[in-house]
Amino acid sequence: MKTGILFAVLRLIATTQAKQFDPYLSDLTHQAPRTLHHGWDNLTVETNTGTFIGMYNDTYPNVRQFLRIPFAQRPDMLLAVGLFDPPGQPPVGDLRWEPPQKLSNSSKVYDSTRFGPACPQYVSSSHVFWNEYAPPNPLLSLGERRDQGAVAWSSDEDCLSLAVWTPSYANKSSQLPVALFVTGGGGLIGGITVPSQLPEQWVSRSQEHIVVTINYRVNIFGNPKSRAVRETSLTLLDVRAAVEWVHENIQQFGGDRDNILLWGESQGARLVDIYTTAFWEKPLATKFGLLSNGPDYIINTAEVKDPHVDFDVVAKSLGCDYGDDSGAELECMRHVSWVQIEEFINRYDKKPSISFDNYIPDERYIFANKSDRYAKHLVARGPAIRSTTSTELEPSPNLTHTVEVARNFNCFALSDSKLRESIGLESFRYFYVGNYSNISPQPWLGAYHWTDLLMIFGTYAKMVGDIPQAEIDTSAAMQDYFVAFLKEGANVASSVGWPVFQHQGKNNGSIIEFGARGSPARNVTGGYLDTSCYSPSVSFPIFS
Repeated sequence: MKTGILFAVLRLIATTQAKQFDPYLSDLTHQAPRTLHHGWDNLTVETNTGTFIGMYNDTYPNVRQFLRIPFAQRPDMLLAVGLFDPPGQPPVGDLRWEPPQKLSNSSKVYDSTRFGPACPQYVSSSHVFWNEYAPPNPLLSLGERRDQGAVAWSSDEDCLSLAVWTPSYANKSSQLPVALFVTGGGGLIGGITVPSQLPEQWVSRSQEHIVVTINYRVNIFGNPKSRAVRETSLTLLDVRAAVEWVHENIQQFGGDRDNILLWGESQGARLVDIYTTAFWEKPLATKFGLLSNGPDYIINTAEVKDPHVDFDVVAKSLGCDYGDDSGAELECMRHVSWVQIEEFINRYDKKPSISFDNYIPDERYIFANKSDRYAKHLVARGPAIRSTTSTELEPSPNLTHTVEVARNFNCFALSDSKLRESIGLESFRYFYVGNYSNISPQPWLGAYHWTDLLMIFGTYAKMVGDIPQAEIDTSAAMQDYFVAFLKEGANVASSVGWPVFQHQGKNNGSIIEFGARGSPARNVTGGYLDTSCYSPSVSFPIFS
């Protein structure tokens, strides 16, 4: 009898865990078998680099989904099949840490009904609020735990792909605006399949735009900091390769190549920020979005004695100690398993600390003095969204700490907007304050970093708990404002009342606040939100 009760309890626990984790899985291994419909014209799209067969699903039957589209090729993959032969370099060996290579024209047919792998990353074992309160944020596959502390099963080096979501009616002549999203993840994790950032609901509701999300190399594979690497940020070059592919091919999916919004959140926003000064002459995007872009991600080489030491620590620890011979060190590391490299970084807890989320200025793509680039007008033209959330990156029961971190994010958004304003570039700011119990079960969490994406993508329903009408209304408002910005750019001021931010204007400018009690969207002033940036003794308003 006792044994029967025990097994019943265990079954109940297993069932509860399955129900808890199902909404958060990032791959399709648990879904029903798929059928390729090569004969369906609207699910077969021919591009310069291949023909892609997409899919519908029962939840959003009015959205076409193309979930795996290669946009570039790693050089080592090209070498393996003899397609790429750089001068003086035999077509053998692994060329990890080289820039992405443009794909050749091809008529190959691809199954795009399933996601490709994310770029190499691990699921952290750290017990922080991210894996406790934000389960749709990490990349988890069937059978993985939020705190497993090991390489993510759905990641691999052959990862440079993107996904496209369009209304079902879209065709070559539709000319729909395109939102090209660069995911966040602190430079360590992220990718297309993050459950909270899948845009089916948004595209289904809007029926007026296309969303593209990209994978890019993260951690040491995207930002190696090796002295011997020719390009300091492969991550940035991955983003550029994706933008180029979209610009060349998105019309085949129904998109307007001349109306692309390049936007990102957190680390993705940092990359968009760097992109605007790196590729200012020909950005290929006409507008930009920087959501929760934090400060201090360009290394100050005057203060940091050796910014390359992070790579050295990993290399020497994995048996690639060649003293001062950085070339030999890099070549050795190219033959170490990527899994071993990721696992080492995941478990490393010694001194010196290592980090691959900040960037070494090379004065070619990454510049030490951003203000100087703006003063010389060496920045991409076009309007930009600039935003923060009320409790931002480190919410804590210690509200003093929460306020200080959130204030720093907001003041950085203010200074960036002022910089743009100084050379005649329009900025449209928003401040997200939605505090809903299914997203923030502890009151002190507030509207923390990333939660505004749940509203924009319409994935708030993935969070467990009751959903109040105010949350639904806030999501709809944010989606509508974004689509209006997509369609109209700077004219959004007159169409939906999203004013250009002007810090020297009336009340120090106007900002849209989303998610306040009793109002999905309302105007607040810079005098209300930004005063603490000028007077630190004034508290930053983290709760609406």
